[in-house]
Amino acid sequence: MIKKYDKKLSRVFILSVIILSLTLTVLASQAAADLSVHFIDVGQGDSILIQHEAENKNMLIDAGDRWNWVGEKVVDYLNQQRVEQVDAVVSTHPHADHIGGLDDVIRNFEVGRIYDSSRVHTTQTFENYLTLIDEKDIPYHTPRTGDKIELGELVFQVLHPGEDVENYSLNDASIVLRLEYHEISFLFTGDVEYQAESEMVAAAENDLELESTILKVGHHGSSTSTNDFFLEEVNPEAAVIQVGEDNRFGHPDAEVLEALENKGIEIYRNDMHGDIVVETDGADYQVLVSREADPRAPPADVPAEEEEEEKEEEDKEEEEDSPAEADPDKINLNTADHDELQELHGIGPAYAENIIEYREEQGGFHTIEEIKEVPGIGPATFEDIKADITL
Repeated sequence: MIKKYDKKLSRVFILSVIILSLTLTVLASQAAADLSVHFIDVGQGDSILIQHEAENKNMLIDAGDRWNWVGEKVVDYLNQQRVEQVDAVVSTHPHADHIGGLDDVIRNFEVGRIYDSSRVHTTQTFENYLTLIDEKDIPYHTPRTGDKIELGELVFQVLHPGEDVENYSLNDASIVLRLEYHEISFLFTGDVEYQAESEMVAAAENDLELESTILKVGHHGSSTSTNDFFLEEVNPEAAVIQVGEDNRFGHPDAEVLEALENKGIEIYRNDMHGDIVVETDGADYQVLVSREADPRAPPADVPAEEEEEEKEEEDKEEEEDSPAEADPDKINLNTADHDELQELHGIGPAYAENIIEYREEQGGFHTIEEIKEVPGIGPATFEDIKADITL
């Protein structure tokens, strides 16, 4: 009897140890997921928070556009993640949809250092950003290909740009970083396009590592980025597209989405999934989203009559919501050519060229006040011409 009892007790004890061991393993696995990468939903723009909980280190890559709600969203998001200090800020390149919200971040958090491509832009947004860095006396660095950015035990490899940064377009001047955390890796690409992607793939032949588990898709999924040869080299399992809902650029491009889908790559998009968080323990990862994706697929087998009715209803709504016609006696900033723009007081050939270049980069003007962002056109010039311009 005693022997039998001992044997039964032994089995119970062993089973308890196994269950306890498995429980501890699960808990340890959860606790070990101490690296999180947050792709913050800032509309049509980029903002990425990287948190290493084990060392309480935080990096912010870009901060979205200059609209007030964007800066407020980024600051609120960082507060929700209990960020007290941003150890490193990376400004990938000087377009407003990447640096516009940085002013709010710099004003609300202690920033350890800033990494910038050093590619100059003459917009007021960029000038304000540089002025604030100077006022706060924040250490300022310009990393180049082959450099490393160390954040505690996290080491970011700088893959781009090279020393000839002035020879790139603003997009192709983007800082590109690769983070390898044990077996899981991330590639942060800013807005790089064909030229930068080509150079990085060529450099990959000389031991520059590009293959990554998670790819932050370049330039919001534009057709100018994520070329087949680049995607082949990176070979990601998952891709994140930072893109605004119903944006005027048509991002992401259908061909880019098709290329990702054909390779069996999981696609996550801010316009569909909201805030996107990748958590990893270095061996595995999980992706968390703040809302379920809206497939936005048209309903199948809709009768022709219903399709026509829906189209008529949409057309009616668009007509009701459309703004009043632009004043024909004023210069339309979004459609005027070089000669028409020069009819404005104080606007010569160079400034006309700047206006056209700016609207092409930004996808058009949203307000007439935005013309003050154009190089060479400040508040005084705006006051002179505001009565003669429209959208």
